Amino acid sequence: MRSVSFAQKKTTPMKYNEAPMLAELVKQGKLPPVEQRLPEEPLVYKEGEEVLAGDIKLEIGKYGGTLRIVNPGTPGGGEWWAISREPLLTQSGLGEPGKKPRGNVFKGFDMSKDAKIFTFYLRKGMKWSDGEPVTTEDVRFAYEDVLLNQELTPVFPVWLANEDGTPFKLEIVDKYTFRVIFKNSYGLFPYTLSLHWQTWDSGPLIQPSHYMKKFHIKYTPLDKLQPLLKKNGLGEKEWARLYWLYAWGSWGLGDTKIGCPTLAPYVLVDMPTPQVAILRRNPYYWKVDAAGNQLPYIDEIRADTVTRVDMLPMKIMGGEVDLARQAVSIKEVALYKENEAKGGYKVKLLKFHCPIPITFNYSNPDAGWRKVVWDRRFREALNLAINRKEIIDAVYNGFASPSRITPSEYNPAKANQLLDSMGLNKRDAEGWRLRPDGKRMELLIETSAPATDFIPLCELLVENWKAIGIYTTMKYVDSSLLSQRVQANQTQVVVSTWFDLPVIEGNPYMIDWVVLNDRAKISTGFWEWYTSFGKKGMEPPAAFKPVFTLYRKMKSSKTPTEIKKYLETWKKTIHDTLFLLVPVEDIMIPLIVNEKLGNVPEKGYQILGNFGGEVLFYR
Repeated sequence: MRSVSFAQKKTTPMKYNEAPMLAELVKQGKLPPVEQRLPEEPLVYKEGEEVLAGDIKLEIGKYGGTLRIVNPGTPGGGEWWAISREPLLTQSGLGEPGKKPRGNVFKGFDMSKDAKIFTFYLRKGMKWSDGEPVTTEDVRFAYEDVLLNQELTPVFPVWLANEDGTPFKLEIVDKYTFRVIFKNSYGLFPYTLSLHWQTWDSGPLIQPSHYMKKFHIKYTPLDKLQPLLKKNGLGEKEWARLYWLYAWGSWGLGDTKIGCPTLAPYVLVDMPTPQVAILRRNPYYWKVDAAGNQLPYIDEIRADTVTRVDMLPMKIMGGEVDLARQAVSIKEVALYKENEAKGGYKVKLLKFHCPIPITFNYSNPDAGWRKVVWDRRFREALNLAINRKEIIDAVYNGFASPSRITPSEYNPAKANQLLDSMGLNKRDAEGWRLRPDGKRMELLIETSAPATDFIPLCELLVENWKAIGIYTTMKYVDSSLLSQRVQANQTQVVVSTWFDLPVIEGNPYMIDWVVLNDRAKISTGFWEWYTSFGKKGMEPPAAFKPVFTLYRKMKSSKTPTEIKKYLETWKKTIHDTLFLLVPVEDIMIPLIVNEKLGNVPEKGYQILGNFGGEVLFYR
């Protein structure tokens, strides 16, 4: 098999150091020495490799301290999620177009010339957070017993499937080597594995089999699971739901995840209340700094919750938060700056990687609604009515630009003409436009407001669309309830998610995860059609088809040139069809950090503060 190698170069052995709290446990005989806890070749965290040169002025840190993070919804929310994701391969920052991925959880990989066969190498001596070895049994279990089990994985991930929808083939070579084999070329595959969004430790390709077998009926009879099922309020046969409650890789923190082994820098050790989670350093974490100090530097994370996002600023200004990113916005930057000294923090203005898209439920069961929203003229009219300058000034304090992803012309007169031309020219007694079927043309915008800029943005959209005669309202909906409404096909317009810019800036590896696998962005009916390879759901109209098919062409490309060609066409399709609307881009956003925190981003993307969580330290 002819192949191209991307395996990590062997590092020179060094002397290793560890945190005082771990050294004490070694002294007490409760932990083996650090040299026995690290893999033979640990990953050495370096500037220019793990982080882009200049984004973070990387320092050798100090051990100790607690990092306090807060988010609405679940403890830590997106803050914790980003800190604890370990992609199987890696690229610097958010991905470098054209740069080959390097080893991360996996030591490295080889790719066949036809881009169909990928050979992956585990790190010899790597251990899960409970000290058990990481081997290809963890890969075999994740593939055969989880991915191929329809109760645990009802819908096989499209990004892991062949072009005909069948699963890839797994070949175990030895204890530390395995192959992933596709029927067709898949040049995007290693890049997809190198992003924090798509794969991670305890994710779809590797799981702590020694632990998770305790919740799998192939290894633990259903009758033995009954006490746990009852304890968690589940039915007698709901073992699959039980499995994901106890799996580290599933979303959210809950007390059922305490004790689940991970390869992340921090392990969940306690949840004193459902709103608070305590995570402590992983004693077997497999990264070291350039001086041989085992990471992470910080001892503990306290992940807290606020009921609503508008409660977060008070906690930040009160000095109760050491790192805040996801739920903050530029809207409060002046307020944050005024209270820096009082709150003991610093405000850093950095780039936000995700503008907010306006998404439509194209598969809503109301046929009259579908007829209107499928008409490009309607979406164009809505887009022309968006006053982007007002949004930039009022919501983002001038720190944003009109969108390029979708056209940004502001022309309400033209919007009215388009609506008239498509049969929405009749109005009711109150002056609101009527649909062709005689019902009032109404729009309900729903948002879970995961950050503080969502509500004011939605309020301005309501006014903009009312101004062209469309009766528009907005509603705040709890995130879990909104997710249920999206899945049940009950929504009309959702403004409650982000559109990751790396997709637009030349990294198509995330399109499946952040766009095509998000029901809110593409509609439940289209999602079912896409994930079932056309066997279920609602088939998109011809104009929308390229949004789905071009990704598959990118996926099967063998060269960066091919990938770039299809990506540009995909972006043009989003732009020309107005499949979704993006009001503004180039948003600058605050990263709030404790004034004593080191190794925080100086430039680049704000989220790098989380992705580099293992090297944060207190001066």
